[in-house]
Amino acid sequence: DEDDEGDEAEEAGEENDRPYNLRQRKTVQRYEAPPIGTFSRHGIYAQTVFIHTHLLEHLKHPYDPQMFPCLMLLVFFLLCDRCLPMNLRAEDLASGVLRDRVKVGASLADVDPMNLDTSVKFDSVGGLSHHIQSLKEMVVFPLLYPEVFEKFKIQPPRGCLFYGPPGTGKTLVARALANECSQGDRKVSFFMRKGADCLSKWVGESERQLRLLFDQAYLMRPSIIFFDEIDGLAPVRSSRQDQIHSSIVSTLLALMDGLDSRGEIVVIGATNRLDSIDPALRRPGRFDREFLFNLPDKKARKHILEIHTRDWSPKLAEPFIDELAEKCVGYCGADIKALCTEAALAALRRRYPQIYGSSQRYQLDVGSIVLGPQDFGRALRSIVPAGQRALAPPGQALSCVLKPLLEPTLTQTLACLMRVFPHAELLCFSVISDTDNHLLVEDSYSEDEECLGAPSIYETHSGSLKEASSCTTHKPFLHFTTSAYRQPTSYRPRLLLTGPQGAGQSTHLAPAVLHHLEKFTVHRLDLPTLYSVSAKTPEESCAQVFREARRCVPSIIYMSHISDWWEAISETVKSSFLTLLQDVPSFTPLLILATSETVYQQLPDEVTNLHSYGEVVCLSMPGEEARRKFFSDLILVQAAKAPPHRRKTVSALEVLTLAEDPGPRQLSPEEQQRLEEQEENTLRELRLFLRDVTKRLATDKRFQIFSKPVDIEEVSDYLEVIKQPMDLSAIMMKIDTHKYMVAKDFLVDIDLICSNALEYNPDKDPGDKIIRHRACSLKDTAHAMIASELDPEFDRMCEEIKESCRKRGDPALQAVLSPGCFWCDAYKSAVGLEEIVELLPPPALVVDHQRLKALLEKVVVKSDGFSVDHLERVYSVLSQCIYQHRRDYDKTRLIPCSAMERQVEHFETFL
Repeated sequence: DEDDEGDEAEEAGEENDRPYNLRQRKTVQRYEAPPIGTFSRHGIYAQTVFIHTHLLEHLKHPYDPQMFPCLMLLVFFLLCDRCLPMNLRAEDLASGVLRDRVKVGASLADVDPMNLDTSVKFDSVGGLSHHIQSLKEMVVFPLLYPEVFEKFKIQPPRGCLFYGPPGTGKTLVARALANECSQGDRKVSFFMRKGADCLSKWVGESERQLRLLFDQAYLMRPSIIFFDEIDGLAPVRSSRQDQIHSSIVSTLLALMDGLDSRGEIVVIGATNRLDSIDPALRRPGRFDREFLFNLPDKKARKHILEIHTRDWSPKLAEPFIDELAEKCVGYCGADIKALCTEAALAALRRRYPQIYGSSQRYQLDVGSIVLGPQDFGRALRSIVPAGQRALAPPGQALSCVLKPLLEPTLTQTLACLMRVFPHAELLCFSVISDTDNHLLVEDSYSEDEECLGAPSIYETHSGSLKEASSCTTHKPFLHFTTSAYRQPTSYRPRLLLTGPQGAGQSTHLAPAVLHHLEKFTVHRLDLPTLYSVSAKTPEESCAQVFREARRCVPSIIYMSHISDWWEAISETVKSSFLTLLQDVPSFTPLLILATSETVYQQLPDEVTNLHSYGEVVCLSMPGEEARRKFFSDLILVQAAKAPPHRRKTVSALEVLTLAEDPGPRQLSPEEQQRLEEQEENTLRELRLFLRDVTKRLATDKRFQIFSKPVDIEEVSDYLEVIKQPMDLSAIMMKIDTHKYMVAKDFLVDIDLICSNALEYNPDKDPGDKIIRHRACSLKDTAHAMIASELDPEFDRMCEEIKESCRKRGDPALQAVLSPGCFWCDAYKSAVGLEEIVELLPPPALVVDHQRLKALLEKVVVKSDGFSVDHLERVYSVLSQCIYQHRRDYDKTRLIPCSAMERQVEHFETFL
């Protein structure tokens, strides 16, 4: 023991003799949960800031395994802050959030809040009243009337799927929904993901993005998540599909309808390809409702036109809007918007063609730019609807040229169609009804009369059990029987247009019938449809057409040239077609519209058995009166027209004066004050910098001679030689009086000091040489300090501030307008030449009306027995003759044997 004590004493002595001390270790501060406090009701931001503050205090210490959960929690909140809604403004978010969005970039598909058009509301959407009312039930009504859902203990639908062709308003409705919900004190967060933005090359990153998105939407509920082009994110899972996409689809399914409650989160998906979406998403609990965004009908097109032209002055007349909506068959909402834009540009081009020849700005009378029917006509000819770029729609209005020939037959066909397919009357009802609220229209046909004698569906406690059991008669609660007066009923509706070849049944009549039924979905079943997709067999294509048609009834299956179609397909396709046709329920409103270039008696027996005589419209050759109406306008009116006059260049190419420079936009008082504060802060930084440079120059012993003004008593002739004295003290005074707005002005005064010293001190005396050397050194030193220490970007900002102040403060310094150019003089000379030409009277028009009438009767007689195709060919030949003589004032040269009469004599060659 004594030895041990001795050893310890020796070790203690050695430690005391050490010339250094061991490093003191800091005590480990264990993490303690912060006390539970009351947070403000402003949302997750106050809680996030609180957690961030306390966690960052503990993260200053070395790594500790116990701190790992805290680190994960901090990373989670930082990532959640990145997934931000796109419809909240800057004042709705905490400070620094918008800056984080800029740092994140486009990786999470967040759009800057300023890019969201907040002016788009439900009143800016036309023709989709049913969809808007359903969306109100899902999102708006739970916020306005929560007591209704609380009474029945139900949850509103939380998912809907938009599908349809491009340009029909899917994204527009989602944008309008976000703006409608965020009004007043109500704030609904709106998250948007486009296509496959959530996909990543790292394994598991896409699933994490989706989880963070739903977590952030849950924290900021009520919220809306909009997946645009969702078919790229959740495709159909199959053995051919990549496993990564299957994992993403499974994650999305679990997030939408998993064990965790989704809360007040509405998920909206939009796609153009409904078949490409995984079927598991299309069920209640995930996407509860599916909305078809089809091409708008006439009423919807009229509503869309009224929306896009409601701010025009003068307003368009309602009859013109009706006619324009009739012409825009196959146009989607985006096409109609582009039509209005093109019409306005056509009116500008017609009124002021001069502006297209120069890049200068002219004074235009905007009130004189008035749209006319010719502007909309040019716009209709220039725009190709989105639905017709890939495949032209089968429906087409009957041409105005062919109306005299086929309008009676079309009326007869539509009458037969109303009898065979009474659902077509729904179109007439939708046109007659003026209200946009379809619920009000439905409620006008009350069912209270049927419910008067029905038993109560609620429990009743009056009476004994014996009395209840003694009741032998039981009335049904629900009436599923179809009432004939409530909805139309049709038994296997079919319509066949048949006749000789060239009667117009496939080229004109059937498209006109489909144009009348434009509200219904049309599915083509012809030879190109069966054999266009090489990956499918004809049997699969035929089955898919029937499947799609039955899914969206009432609908139409259009079979053109059914006689040729029946002869070309195989026996298996025939059997498949007949089987699918028989499997359709009897009262399903699925119309089979077919055309045949063969008379009814020569059709195959299988085809004739499908159509009874009440479902067949037999066409015949046009009669004499129809042919006379067909050619009368061409021969009697168009052939006798005078040559078209050139547009008056005097009014169209008027001399325009150059417009004055509008100058900068006038700022509001708040904007002016904010701008002045920003400019003052920038100039204050400049003054601090210039003071520092001047102080360093003045304290330098070499430049003390320039720090004060020259003493006039010592140098009496100084002011006679130097007209603008300058020194460092004067520069400092100018800095204090805010005379310098840019560093260039400061350097000008430095150069002035140098030039004064060189001018007054000649290069003769040694003392004068020293002053000259020091002046040059002062100039170089000041320039070097400014060039090395002043940020070029800051200097550019000061230049912009100076220019802005100059423009706002001195209007006399505005740019002088340049005088007229040679181009305008050239137009003046051209206008003068046209004025001379306009003074010359046009030649007299010579027309022999009697010979034209005789020619008309001869054409009617010669065309007896012609089909519609032959009559169209004759019409084109006569039109070519009229076009070739369009500039002749003597129309008698049009009729002799050298022109139209020779063509009439050889009509037999057209057969």
